[in-house]
Amino acid sequence: MTSSASSTGVPAALLVGALGVLSGCGAGAGGPNISAHVIRVGAALASEQVLARTLDDAPRSLDPSLMTDVPAQHIADDLFEGLTTLDVAGRTVAGVASSWESSADGKSWVFHLRPDARWSNGAPVTAGDFVYAWRREVDPRTGAQYAQGLAPLQNALAIASGKAPPATLGAEALDAHTLTVHLVGPTPYLLELLAQNYLYPEYAPTVERYHDGWTQPEHMVGNGAFVLREHIIGSRITLEKNRYYWDAAHVHLQRVVYYVAPDRSVAATRFLAGAVQWTDSYAANQRAWLISQLGSQVVDSPYFGTYMLAFNVELAPFKGNRALREALVLALDREPLVHYLRFGMYQPAYTLMPPLPNYQQPVPQWADWSDGARHALAVRLYHEAGYSATHPLRIDIDTSIQGSDERHFFEAVAASWHSLLGAQVHVDEREFKVLIQDRVLGKLPLFYASWIGDYPDPNTFMQLFHTGNGNNNGGYSNPAFDRLLDEAGEQADNAQRYRLFEQAERLLNQDAAYVPLYYYATRHLVKPYVRGWQSNITDRNLSRYMYLLEHQGS
Repeated sequence: MTSSASSTGVPAALLVGALGVLSGCGAGAGGPNISAHVIRVGAALASEQVLARTLDDAPRSLDPSLMTDVPAQHIADDLFEGLTTLDVAGRTVAGVASSWESSADGKSWVFHLRPDARWSNGAPVTAGDFVYAWRREVDPRTGAQYAQGLAPLQNALAIASGKAPPATLGAEALDAHTLTVHLVGPTPYLLELLAQNYLYPEYAPTVERYHDGWTQPEHMVGNGAFVLREHIIGSRITLEKNRYYWDAAHVHLQRVVYYVAPDRSVAATRFLAGAVQWTDSYAANQRAWLISQLGSQVVDSPYFGTYMLAFNVELAPFKGNRALREALVLALDREPLVHYLRFGMYQPAYTLMPPLPNYQQPVPQWADWSDGARHALAVRLYHEAGYSATHPLRIDIDTSIQGSDERHFFEAVAASWHSLLGAQVHVDEREFKVLIQDRVLGKLPLFYASWIGDYPDPNTFMQLFHTGNGNNNGGYSNPAFDRLLDEAGEQADNAQRYRLFEQAERLLNQDAAYVPLYYYATRHLVKPYVRGWQSNITDRNLSRYMYLLEHQGS
């Protein structure tokens, strides 16, 4: 695609956003007045094993059946463990299940649980705990948005839609330590799926006794490497080592404190001051300055996620108006937007699926057009949709409060639509929990809907737009798209599965159901004495493996 930042210069709309960044955040022009100190790292373990981490936002819920956001997943990875889990490098390995085998057709699996797996109250973790949690996940009464994430299991979709009782789910406890799973069809990503929070076990006595209050520190019973000790809403979450965890002998950290820091520049300031040793991210416009101050403590790597906006196709003005949706998708100059306002950290996105080996992204033809040709079509479609200079589109971009870094990016998107189309677009920020709630309730016409893949497979992205999926907050529904996904779910050959997903994504792009912006990359700040972690494509770094080396300086 030809960049708009050519010999004619940066588009005026983009300059508005870029100037806003420079004037709105002093860190972009030199950073906060804090100097990084030299840190000397030894070879022995530090005497105090307490790790302070930041979260980009407050978790919506700590209930594994209800959580849908990345901050919650980070906490859940420390408090619970599935049949499988992740190693330091983010690879799927044995968790509560020490071994397993499958039938020749791949539709039946038997998992053997560790006899020494324990809940944080000392009770044994049993196969029945998984059956209970999974049935709870798909039970419509629970209201779990990830219920359809269990679609590979027999009867999961029928149960989630109220057509079958939870007891018919394709999972049964043969005995306390043997779990059988029956699938609709071969599921190549099953072991990766089993490491997700919505397939973690749950301790029924606590859930049934305390109901919504079971996730409070005084009630919660987990089976992970840590237990919940403190949860101050919007401030911090404190975890302590679980002495009953089956592998507790290899867990070095005694305590983990997560600080909620939606403003990325605040997270960086805390890191520079030595108050935290690990940040979820940092403000993109601080990157160059942070590298000059911190060097290798600034860590970036590929991330399996897409930053995007979604349309609610059941609400005006987007309901039945594909021309308007297409106009907004076509009008954005992604290359300069990402280059100038994301400082070259990310790759512009033209598809829902981020890069994945052996998957051929169905990039729209217009991605290779000249800016002039693409802009002309966008204007024509905008007029066809019923909008003009005298009757402009008036719409909000609803997003969460993430600090000036994200705000300026969306302001530049709004400015781009105004410059080319004349649309009147306002950026409306709200708390992350409120945004998620309003999305679920279907209140928002145009909203922030970025997605991080749960596992490296197209299904984790495509399912978002399947009719009735709990995370399909835009109400998209296309029977042809659904059929392709359903067929892919029954296909054993991975190459054939990928071709079906590619066809499905092509339909999704033709329907303009979302606005792709860029593919993610991780951006952490990590102290040099924090060890036991590696960058990985899903950016899940379990505190279980981390430890602190002795050091001088912070």
